[in-house]
Amino acid sequence: MVSYTVKEKLRIRDMLTTVRNGGLAPVLVLLALLTFIFSWAGIFPPGLVENWYAHGVFPIISYSFGLLANTVPFAWLDIVLALGIPFTGWAVYHRKYRLLAGVGAAAYLAFFWSWGLNYHRPALSARLNAEVSGIAETRVEAFRTRAAGELNRLYRELENVTYDDQQLRSTAADRVGRVVEIIDGSGWPAARKVKTSLLANAWFQMAGIDGLFNPFGHEPIINSRLLEMERPFVIAHELAHVRGYPNEGDANFVAVLATLASDDTRLQYSGWLHLWFYLRNREADTLIDDGPRLDLQRIADRRRSGQVQWVSNMQAVVLDWYLKANNVDEGIRSYSQVVLLAVATERQWDRFK
Repeated sequence: MVSYTVKEKLRIRDMLTTVRNGGLAPVLVLLALLTFIFSWAGIFPPGLVENWYAHGVFPIISYSFGLLANTVPFAWLDIVLALGIPFTGWAVYHRKYRLLAGVGAAAYLAFFWSWGLNYHRPALSARLNAEVSGIAETRVEAFRTRAAGELNRLYRELENVTYDDQQLRSTAADRVGRVVEIIDGSGWPAARKVKTSLLANAWFQMAGIDGLFNPFGHEPIINSRLLEMERPFVIAHELAHVRGYPNEGDANFVAVLATLASDDTRLQYSGWLHLWFYLRNREADTLIDDGPRLDLQRIADRRRSGQVQWVSNMQAVVLDWYLKANNVDEGIRSYSQVVLLAVATERQWDRFK
């Protein structure tokens, strides 16, 4: 049993009083501000981030958070929201602005150094030696034709395949882990339990959000209203974030490799279906059969149902600003980079089976 002297007890009491009164807030705010400025300016060397952080420190952090994320069935995001929203209201009402600033700064520092530094990794296209600039339109057109053929074939094959949500979640987690291990040359046990949020799900629907990664719990969270054919790809995308791929275009491509290079028909169909949203045009839609076309319409109807346009627009602006502030110059346009990466690396896909 640990015992303390009177002097030590007084010192601990003074420290707690300082924290309670917001005395550490200026230091935390300064550290957070410097971290944000350094990140915005892009001064973190990508090579050092890749070798020291992404391959060294981050797997340890990810493994530790994964133990916590996999232990409980509920989303830690709900705990953060349930505590954070009332606390913010209380702090504003009582004008505890210094304390609020200190807590916000501490949260940003925890976010950045436990996961956000991965934004400064080298682009995935560079790590795969994939030249995405100057791809001829004929190659994109050939890829579009292949995608249509795959959708038609897979839809027919799925007529006799049953959907098992838990099994698909496990398969998606295994596939993402496999793809990342091949790309990075190392693997580690990470969070794999896919969650839904009781408190945030309504916002997801209004804002048109299919899923997100909670950096404060290192857990993948999906919209509970996703359709069966959507889930495998969205789950793989969020699990790519778990594995240290914060760039949306890179996470999309990891999900493409995890689904399209899989031997599971349901994962393959989900991956091609997602790609089709970026590949489709009026002429291309004539290449797909009624089955895939109906699935695309069901997805579009699901996204529109309950979506509030101004909320969705605001969410897009915030996301665009957030990505640009974290060294993703393309902002929300980075999502569409997946097509160019897919075309440029098509001949490499067998590596990821």
